[in-house]
Formats: sequence, C-alpha cells, structure tokens
Amino acid sequence: MGVAQEIWQAFIRAHPEVTSGQLSLEEVNRKMAAFTQARNQQPHPDFEGLSPEQMHTLLHDPWGTGSVLHLRDDQTDSLLDQIPFFVLMESLYQHLRTDSLIKLTPKGNLPLALCRSLYERKLLVQDDIERGITKKICEDNVRFLQALKACLSLSPYVKKRQNAFSLTKLGQQALSKERAVHVRQVLQEYTLRFNWAYLDDTPTDAGHFGWAYSLYLVHRYGTQWRDTDFYATKLLTAFPHLREPIALGRLPGYSLEFERVYRWRFVEQFASWFGLIERRKEHQSGFYDAPLLLRKTPLLDQLFHFTV
Repeated sequence: MGVAQEIWQAFIRAHPEVTSGQLSLEEVNRKMAAFTQARNQQPHPDFEGLSPEQMHTLLHDPWGTGSVLHLRDDQTDSLLDQIPFFVLMESLYQHLRTDSLIKLTPKGNLPLALCRSLYERKLLVQDDIERGITKKICEDNVRFLQALKACLSLSPYVKKRQNAFSLTKLGQQALSKERAVHVRQVLQEYTLRFNWAYLDDTPTDAGHFGWAYSLYLVHRYGTQWRDTDFYATKLLTAFPHLREPIALGRLPGYSLEFERVYRWRFVEQFASWFGLIERRKEHQSGFYDAPLLLRKTPLLDQLFHFTV
C-alpha cells in the first residue's frame, strides 16, 4: 500500500461519514486538512518521538525558529574552546586580521607553514599522519585542513582575489563581535553550505542528509557507548531510501554500504571534529574493520538543546 493510500484509509477510519456521499467536497477537504494537520503533529513511530512536522523542519530548516534544535545562549569562552574545528577556524580568521592576507599556493591550497601550525596545535589529528604513514602535512593530505579551507571560501566574511584570501568589510565588523556569533556562523556554513562529499569524492548525500536528526539521536542515546551502526540503522529506519547502494566515485563498478559513509561523514568528520562525541575502537585490528563506538561529550548538551 502506498503512502497516499495509507493516509486515505486512516482518514476514512477516523471519519467514516465521508463515505456516505452526503458531505460536500468542501466539507471533505476541510476534514482532510484538519486530519492531516493533526497527523503531522503526532509522534511518528519511526522518528524516535518526533512528529512528521518536526522532522520536516529538522531536515529543511534545522537552524530556524521552528526547529527542535537550538543553540544555547549561555556560551562561555571555556565552552567554545572545546570545539576543535571552530577554534581552528578562529585561528584562520585571526591570521587574516593580523596579516591581512592568506596567500595561497599556485595550486590554490593553504600555505604549508599555515597547515603545519594548524596541525601542530593537535586540536584535530589524522591517524595516518600520527602513525607516520603520511609524512607531509599539507592541505591535500589532511582532510580537516581541506574542510577548513572550504568553509573559509564559503564564509561571507572572506573574499578571494588574486589567489589570496582577505576579509570583507562585513568580516572586519563581524569578527569584533562575540564568539557566540561566530560559532553559529561556522556551524551553519559547515552543515548547510559545505558539501560533505567534497572530502571523499563519493557522489551521495549519505551521512550529511539528516545530520540534525542524527545529532538528536546522539543527544537521546549517547550517554552509553554505542556502535556507530546503531545510529546509522535508526536513520535508515526513518529514511529507508538511504539504504540504496552508494557508488564509489573513484572506483566505478564498486559500491559502499551506507553505514561506512555515515561513519566517515557524520561521526568522524562532523560530530567528532566539533567535539560533540568521543570515539573508541572496540578492537584495534585495522582502520575500518573494527567496530567504532561513540558516546556524547558533555559539550553536546551544553551547546545545544532540543525542545521535544
């Protein structure tokens, strides 16, 4: 049975008088509108306590006033200092305030000295660098540096001219404001404007789609260590269409499981980079074959609250 047919059958069960033929089309439409509105405001069994209306807003306007996701107002400096990606973005902005320009390499990458200084802060690290497998610290070799440069490119505070970044007038004014203004801007750039597929060249929105719902799930279940697949499965329950095979962009003919892409994008390259979760491998047997467990950090509930 299709969704439309299911809704119609439920409507008939709630309003059997509709089948009598004695109601006008206007009366039927009025009853259907009221029925649909009430249905959309009731928790859906596959949405973990959210209604279809709440889910729709969480997907399409997660930072809007009607969303169940809210950034808290009481943000202290010590709290914001716990957000690694944000602190590194601040470093780039401070560099622009101090030196006026970030001159890019002929290839258009961040300069090597700046890449090294950002990495050596150890706010974020990359396993192959730490293990000595990859020696050179540069934008091409470090995913979070790629993401930082991309977000800098997307920022309304920054312009790019003659292969160099500089601050716009808006940026010069905005960066004098409180850090809470900046953290909202960085979060919105990363979640709404930055294409997460840029970091792995896999043509799908898996892992990025429903990121705010995933955050809600971690808020709800994250007090205990759980396998990342636990959250991926709940997202698939809500959105079964995501289960379709994901073509591997770099290797035509090969496909990836949703769970792996979800782990890369939402878990490792969003929630972890923003300090919202901590991770551990159940067995240190390899890079990707070992189950990865996560639980939320106190930061998640100190930075966000959910009105559910």
